[in-house]
Amino acid sequence: MLAFAPVARAQDRPTMALRGDAAAVWLSQETAPGVVNRWRGPALAGEARVNYGPFAIGASLLEGRLDALGGAASRRDLVEGRVLVAARALPWLEVSLGPLVRAYVTDSTTERWVVWQGRARIDAPILTNRLASYIEGWRAFSSQVTLPPLSAGRVQGGEAGMVYRPPRGGSLWLRLAYRVDNALLGAGSETAEAVTFSVGIGR
Repeated sequence: MLAFAPVARAQDRPTMALRGDAAAVWLSQETAPGVVNRWRGPALAGEARVNYGPFAIGASLLEGRLDALGGAASRRDLVEGRVLVAARALPWLEVSLGPLVRAYVTDSTTERWVVWQGRARIDAPILTNRLASYIEGWRAFSSQVTLPPLSAGRVQGGEAGMVYRPPRGGSLWLRLAYRVDNALLGAGSETAEAVTFSVGIGR
C-alpha cells in the first residue's frame, strides 16, 4: 500500500494542456433577403486547459483579420474569447459550459457578441489511440448582440476533425478540423466557418 501511495497522489495532481491554432475563416451576413456580405481571412488562436481527473477548466483567444468580398462594406478585425468548464461524463463524451465573447472591429464601429453555450463532444478512435476523430456540437441558451442591441434568435454550430498523436511524440498531438456556426439575427442571419490546423501538448 505504501508503494502505491505516490502513484495515487500523482494521478490526483492537475495537469495542463496547451494548443496553438492557425485558421482560415469565412464570414457571411445576410442583412436582408438576397443581400449578403462576405469576408474571409487568416486567424491565429491559442487555448490553455487545466485538467483534474474527469474535470477541466480552460480559456482560449482567437484573433484574425477578415477582408471584404463582393459587396461587403469594409475589412473587419475579429477577436474571440471563450472560457469553459468541462466534464468527461464517459471515456468518449465530454460536456462543457461557458461564455463566448466575439467582437468585429471596423474603423467606425465594434459589434460585440456575448453567447453562453452548452457543448457536447464525442471522440472516436480510428487507429488505436494514434489517430482519432471527433465531432462536437453546441447551442446557445443565452445571447446578446450590441449592434443592433438585441438577442440572436438562435445560435448553434458544430465542429468535426481528426487528431493524430505521432509515435514517440510524448504528449504532442496534431489536429485538422472544420467548424461552422450560425445565428439568426433580426431579419437576417450570420454564418462563420473555419478550417483549422492545430498543434497541442498535453492531454
